[in-house]
Amino acid sequence: MAASPIKLVFGVDGSYSQHLAVTLASLLANNPGEALDILVITLNMTSKDEARVRSLVEGLSNVRLRFRPFDISRYRHFRTDGHISHATYLRIFIPDLLPLDEDRVLYLDCDLVVQDRIRPLWESDIGNKVLGAVHNPFFVRHGDLGMPPGAPYFNAGVLLLNLQRWREGDGAARLIAFIEANHAHLYAHDQDALNAVFLGEIAELAPQWNFQTSMLWCEPESLGLSYEAYRALLRRPSIIHYTTPSKPWHFSNTHPHKNVYYQYLMRTPYHDFKPRDLSLRSVLERLRRWPQATFRDSWPAAYYPTRRAFRHLKTTYLGLKA
Repeated sequence: MAASPIKLVFGVDGSYSQHLAVTLASLLANNPGEALDILVITLNMTSKDEARVRSLVEGLSNVRLRFRPFDISRYRHFRTDGHISHATYLRIFIPDLLPLDEDRVLYLDCDLVVQDRIRPLWESDIGNKVLGAVHNPFFVRHGDLGMPPGAPYFNAGVLLLNLQRWREGDGAARLIAFIEANHAHLYAHDQDALNAVFLGEIAELAPQWNFQTSMLWCEPESLGLSYEAYRALLRRPSIIHYTTPSKPWHFSNTHPHKNVYYQYLMRTPYHDFKPRDLSLRSVLERLRRWPQATFRDSWPAAYYPTRRAFRHLKTTYLGLKA
């Protein structure tokens, strides 16, 4: 008996069309023959970019790809910063845009690449929780969001949504009310709102399903991993999520898996892309980051114990923050 399709949703600003194409190319390459039902919710995407993305699934009978423009005008007052556009808020409307008989969907950001089969993620047991997500390291703004100190905080780039539970709790209305009441404190935008509103209703997924850039600087224990498991995660996460404003399509970026982005970029209609930030400043910035990045990526067996020893020295003997 054929497995039921994996239902995926993306929310994308038109300016991120290239990066959506990379994410889709990686998903398709590593899930050959998998039944995929994909909805892309868009803001300001041109017909040319839509056609380019559609070309990735031409001839694939196992993949259904749909696009749905969204009118964000009612929510233009929602906070945005830097590289974060209003497209980040599209996540909170997903359950209301899908048929009522759909009870589960997998949301993915567009600044990530998929390196493994995702059916194990799709079939993850999240019990009766509203959603499943991966821990977001280094969060300390609990007070801003009315969360208890030390409460778990999750990254919203990969979400396994329990649509029935979300709808029963009127999730979108609660999130909108929280966003409007806490506008000044939402430095992580809808991600902050999701964590505060669904506190205690989020199931933790394994870090392999959302390897965030901040995890390069984690201690294994903070992710619930042994040192050996942490090293294995660093070598090949199932999903690489290029968080932080520095992205692999920037010349100055030194992410250890930067090349993976370009590997899949070559499979898309955007393969002739060249970084637009190439300048003397970006060259100097890359040179500044090069020694630490080279140490980290070339000699991880030495780098991570050295970093741990340095942090211990700072916190224990110098009284500084880690």
